[in-house]
Amino acid sequence: MNKKWMKPVTFLLLAGVIGGSGLAASHTKIAHAEAKIGEPFAAAAELQLGKNVYVLDQKTADVTGDQAADTVFLVGTKEQQDDIYASAMKLVVQDGKTKAYSKTDFGDLGGYEGELTLVDFTGDHVADAFVKTATGGSGGIYNHVVATFAGKTSQVLFGEKENEGIRYEGKFVDGFKIEGTGTHLDKPLTFDVSANKSLYTAAKLYDQAGKLVVMKADEDLSVYSYPFSSLVPVDMDGNGTYELVGEQRVVGMNNADTVSNIHSVWGLGSDGKWNPWEVEYSTFLIKHPGEAIQTQIGK
Repeated sequence: MNKKWMKPVTFLLLAGVIGGSGLAASHTKIAHAEAKIGEPFAAAAELQLGKNVYVLDQKTADVTGDQAADTVFLVGTKEQQDDIYASAMKLVVQDGKTKAYSKTDFGDLGGYEGELTLVDFTGDHVADAFVKTATGGSGGIYNHVVATFAGKTSQVLFGEKENEGIRYEGKFVDGFKIEGTGTHLDKPLTFDVSANKSLYTAAKLYDQAGKLVVMKADEDLSVYSYPFSSLVPVDMDGNGTYELVGEQRVVGMNNADTVSNIHSVWGLGSDGKWNPWEVEYSTFLIKHPGEAIQTQIGK
């Protein structure tokens, strides 16, 4: 048996998304600076944001709760203006009444195609900021952050920990099955992966009868979930307060081997914690091995 089960680094770009319990904010009252998506952020120097800071996205809504529309900018640092990757992403809020700016710091948050959405997650009828950005890795992972500015103070509502969603860990067992457990679930979760029989027998993970082949000590049979590959604000019950609807991949013998998809709906509770309203998972009845067999067979 000479197969090597390769595993990617799951949370490569999540480690620096949010540090601490809140956002550092500073207030500077300066002249209004016009800004357009894709253009340099004109207020960057005054706010001491550094060089090569560009507007990635911007939206307008009352985010402070004073009944006046504020402008929220998602900004980031890029080496070249036409680059699609930005590092050191921040939110900058321009108060609709005073025109003063407040900047927030997400630490090392960086990614591709950063997007900003302003909707209410808390139920206080004041818009909050939802940021998503692709990590660009082969796992299809997105970073997501939710922050509130109600009362003109900043607080992170959703950060790195929440972005892991349902954290599933399991292993292959006899019978072309995976057994494991997940956070927020009150019982073990078993996947039927018999749709992958041809792949797993060709890779000598199982024999034809469905019994696990004895593995070497350095070969990894663990199965786990990735953070969200999709997370979308949706007002599930039509009351004006938004929830988050997400999807995660569960991977088997390598990154390309998707064994299940976990779908979940999350609501923000009065205790400030996100709780799953609904969780469901899928299994494959028929599955083309595709890239998974290309990356494993013949090694």
